[in-house]
Amino acid sequence: MTPQLRKIHRYSWFALALVLPAIWVASIWVIPEGVYQDPVRPMQADALETLVRSKESEGMRFSLRQDASGVQQQLEILILKPLAQANATLVLEADPEVVLGQLGTRGVWRFALENPVGDLHLRVENRIKQEVSFRIVL
Repeated sequence: MTPQLRKIHRYSWFALALVLPAIWVASIWVIPEGVYQDPVRPMQADALETLVRSKESEGMRFSLRQDASGVQQQLEILILKPLAQANATLVLEADPEVVLGQLGTRGVWRFALENPVGDLHLRVENRIKQEVSFRIVL
């Protein structure tokens, strides 16, 4: 290595020794205080007070809840194990049929029932393959 090349090499290392810690401090300084993200799925409604009846089937617990006055009813589904299919639609078999919504990951899913009903005839189906996974009467 020639003396001129040694001198350039030394100055480049001194420059890196000053610049790299400055970049490191600046990168920490620009990290935002809080990271805000939109929720992946919409927030679930709070559970109604009274549990009317409950039934467990196919790795899910189906519960019918109502408020203290008995006016509002809510279907609560607790998915205990992952679903076998990715596309699971919950349908209330009534006249006319009511599509309550999609079921997804494990956890609690709540669906408001418009008109208080007696027995609930529910069907979980795959709308893409047009096949019924299972039925349950609650």
